Amino acid sequence: MFDWVKEVTMSSFTTVNPATGEVLKTHEHLSWEKTEQAILSAHKDFLVWRKYSFAERAKVISQLATSLRLHKTEIAKQMNLEMGKLIEEGKAEVEKCAVTCDYYAKEAAGMLANQKSASPYAEAEVSFQPLGVVFSIMPWNFPLWQAIRFAAPTLMSGNVIVLKHADLTAGTAEIIGRIFDELTPDVKVLRNCQVDHEVAEKVIAHPLVRGVTFTGSTPGGKSVATAAARNLKKVVLELGGSDAYLVLEDADVEWAAKACAKTRLQNCGQSCVAGKRFIVVEKVAKEFISHLGNEMKQFELAPLAAKKFQEQIIMQVEKLKNWGGKVVLGGSAPQGVGAYYPATLVVFEKNNPELHREEVFGPVASVIVVKDSKEAVEVANSSPYGLGGGVFTRNTHKGKELIEKELEAGFVVVNDFVKSDPRIPFGGVKDSGYGRELGHFGITEFVNIKTVAVGGPQ
Repeated sequence: MFDWVKEVTMSSFTTVNPATGEVLKTHEHLSWEKTEQAILSAHKDFLVWRKYSFAERAKVISQLATSLRLHKTEIAKQMNLEMGKLIEEGKAEVEKCAVTCDYYAKEAAGMLANQKSASPYAEAEVSFQPLGVVFSIMPWNFPLWQAIRFAAPTLMSGNVIVLKHADLTAGTAEIIGRIFDELTPDVKVLRNCQVDHEVAEKVIAHPLVRGVTFTGSTPGGKSVATAAARNLKKVVLELGGSDAYLVLEDADVEWAAKACAKTRLQNCGQSCVAGKRFIVVEKVAKEFISHLGNEMKQFELAPLAAKKFQEQIIMQVEKLKNWGGKVVLGGSAPQGVGAYYPATLVVFEKNNPELHREEVFGPVASVIVVKDSKEAVEVANSSPYGLGGGVFTRNTHKGKELIEKELEAGFVVVNDFVKSDPRIPFGGVKDSGYGRELGHFGITEFVNIKTVAVGGPQ
């Protein structure tokens, strides 16, 4: 049985408004029988979809972008109801998804064009062919973006998708499913299947399912990877993160504080690639901490996505205090039914190895004071995670060399924070997973990189 969350698997479940505690709707998990029928139907549609030209696929994906924009307010309101995301943040998420669809509709044909290669044959080239049905297991924190950033390139490459969304945002998943149902009259390229963990494991094992993508926690990713390996399925994992940002003594401290506050508090801190650890050289530590606290006070925060996450943050902040952290901002949850937690800043004058193994999925920033850049890198790399990170320094050349050669992460930035974008690949190393989404590399994850050669008399 998968263990990517600690909830007991049930045939029915409810979605809850985290701001009020109000039950929104009771949903039913799909049975295995109905799910298997969805897989069989998806495969039949794949046999049709794979023969669409890039121009024909692009027309469908462009229509998806149009549909997302038409439903922008509806989707943003649903995300707000189910997981608390601010309406304006939700609308921005929808627009980002539409832009991603536009991008792949335009660029996929060039990305997947045949490539000629030297060989012992009269001629040879590399062709990129779709695999078939791909199983997509998506989380609640960016309930549209996570699904669409995978779907757009995967569909343009000729695959079709079975989607298992997080139960917490099942209503958003229903909207996604409805939008895809209305895209084309003759083929359905994505099926929303709200299944429990037992059925999900059967989906991975099904012979017509040719690949799996999972975004979520590291324990969940290990469970999915184990099931996929047991069935020889290609898998891409985008997992947890505890991103470190280094603030060196020559940094523009005021700018660094603004950027660090934004990366820490976007989506109420509920982002795998949010900055979570800020490792600051002691010469500028006092100034940075002051600016960061002032910046964090300015943010409007939504509730956390569920009451259980508030309870988890409360426990984690106590851990940070026990490990030597001093709370200088926030640090206690308000009373009431809402799953709120304030912007919180915890300062460590001395490093503690324990805190680098902890991913705090909420609006809590940890500042660790170090003596120099060498120690900053060592502390940053002491985490088992390796998703994103960066450095703040006025010496951009030195900063780029430092993060490129020394920082153990999949996406690193000088003087800014990590922002996923369809034009550049995204993914991690170590316990943050493997494989890439987005960019040119993302579209080739679920294709058969096929060598096609021609021989004959020489």
